[in-house]
Amino acid sequence: MSQKTSQNPAKSRLGTVGGQAVIEGVMMKSENNIAITVRRESGELVTKKRNFKSIRSKHKIFNIPVLRGLINFIDMLVLSMSTLNESMEMLGLDEQINDKSKDVSEIPKISEEENTEKKDEIDEKKGSSWILVASVLGIILGVALSFALFFFLPTFVGKQIEKVIEIGWFLNLIEGVLKLIIFVIYISLVSLMKDIRRTFQYHGAEHMAVFCYEKGDELTVENVKKHSRFHPRCGTSFMIVMMIVGIGISSIIPLSFGVGLRVLVKFSLFPLVIGLGFEFIKFAGKHDNLIVRIISAPGLWVQRLSTRKPDDAQIEVAISSLKLAVSEENQKITESDNIGEPNNEDNADNINDANDEKLSLHQR
Repeated sequence: MSQKTSQNPAKSRLGTVGGQAVIEGVMMKSENNIAITVRRESGELVTKKRNFKSIRSKHKIFNIPVLRGLINFIDMLVLSMSTLNESMEMLGLDEQINDKSKDVSEIPKISEEENTEKKDEIDEKKGSSWILVASVLGIILGVALSFALFFFLPTFVGKQIEKVIEIGWFLNLIEGVLKLIIFVIYISLVSLMKDIRRTFQYHGAEHMAVFCYEKGDELTVENVKKHSRFHPRCGTSFMIVMMIVGIGISSIIPLSFGVGLRVLVKFSLFPLVIGLGFEFIKFAGKHDNLIVRIISAPGLWVQRLSTRKPDDAQIEVAISSLKLAVSEENQKITESDNIGEPNNEDNADNINDANDEKLSLHQR
């Protein structure tokens, strides 16, 4: 059998799966399948599989280059939030919160059974409402913090430097470097938290399992451990690429603009930055040349912070999710890989095109 034939199956799997770390688990996506596996404190693996159709798959107009990047970003943001909430439910954390809510407001003695049932129902709704309020508040605070750290602060500091030194166009470069420094510091600080470190371990497990699958290896713990935890299509790399693209886009903003106006224009250009960043990540996922490696390098370096070496139990979770998510079509590809059957390259390209939305799916 020719060497070309043996390489085709692995080629057909490239870019067909993606995922993210969730609370004590991993989510994997393959085509329209979403699979989540979490490990409870008892050691039990809890799995869930459901269907997911992206906005792009429903409306072909959103597949226009650059625009598809923004739509994908929105899709993946919504998916990330929903899977994080689902992982919490699978672990039973939402039940614990509801139980605590009941314990605080529970009346020791209630004579009428009907009143007791109503009281429990009210307490359960109250607990769920608090979870919803906390989630919404967390999102609002997160967006506000991101705006302050990555839009306002670099622009403000850059303008202060410009008042002291005449830097001209280099103002854009300084602001971009400041964003990168802030991002690295942020990742470094949150990684000090025990729960976040464990999430970063699951992040590493997710990358390693995806690599193993894309290379055509059998999904076993030992095989997955052979692969790198640094993946070029990771969301961390996407963030870094957006910062690099942002430096170039910012060059069109007149240097005479003050801090407020400059921040406002940057924010309005953010969708364009997302779209162009997505196109690069999409290209980098299918090509390997010097320019791609140079631009991708900073993102891979930062992944040393956003991923951690997983243990065997965490790798098992990632494998469980990936096996559950992979469609029957890709399973057939895997099986033909083992017996050395040739695969259709045109079909492989179709699979890649249908799964472009997963290029920025990997957890930040």
